[in-house]
Amino acid sequence: MSEIVQLRREGRVAVITLNRPEARNALNAELLRELLQSFEAVEIDDGIGAVVLTGNGPAFCAGADLKETSRTIEVGDFWTGYSRTNQSLHLHQMLPKFPKPVIAAVNGFAVAGGCGVAMSCDLVVAGSSAKFGYPEVKRGLVAAMVMVRLERLVGQRVALELLLSGRLIDSTEALSAGMINRVVSDDETLPTAIELGEELSSRPASALRFTKELFRQVQDMSYDLALEHARDVNQMIHRAGDAGKGVSAFLDSVKGAKGE
Repeated sequence: MSEIVQLRREGRVAVITLNRPEARNALNAELLRELLQSFEAVEIDDGIGAVVLTGNGPAFCAGADLKETSRTIEVGDFWTGYSRTNQSLHLHQMLPKFPKPVIAAVNGFAVAGGCGVAMSCDLVVAGSSAKFGYPEVKRGLVAAMVMVRLERLVGQRVALELLLSGRLIDSTEALSAGMINRVVSDDETLPTAIELGEELSSRPASALRFTKELFRQVQDMSYDLALEHARDVNQMIHRAGDAGKGVSAFLDSVKGAKGE
């Protein structure tokens, strides 16, 4: 792989960095391909318990590489454009389903498809100067795939306003809207995300994986069906080794606190 996506380890946390700072980490075909390959490598590494996704330079990600898109349109290269769109689809489908927690550390701008990538992560830590938004409509485009996740996060009214207006919002408003989890000073964004990743990595891997999977599955179920499915998953987890160890450890800690 080239250096446009960097992968390193911080303890049990994998840090994946988008590294096209001169293009505000815009998503071209090469970056998307290497980003997906990085996640594939992390998934099979049992020594990694969580992932932090961030961007190098003044932006987290500016969305699709419009220069590459324009060149593709000019030469009538339909299949290259279609392939890149499918890579984006795969990324947005993969992140919520990824078996390990994925934390976005957002520095600077996360806009258009870049905002969509951040929203597809499980948790988002943002710097105080971060900006979020979907300006596609201002360019005569549609924030297509990214609206699917946004509507599920913030509801129809807030999502539609952001999509129709194309305005950017700061991290404080994004926190209030439910788009992100934490706001910290800019220089603490990545360290905070890594610290959170380390905390999550200390949890049993199977519990994290099944929690993510169940949370995603019940979103599109009726209330009663979701409860029934959750009951079945609960019974399955109780038969797993990690659950038994966790319960025993908790009971032992209670006994210790009581001096028994």
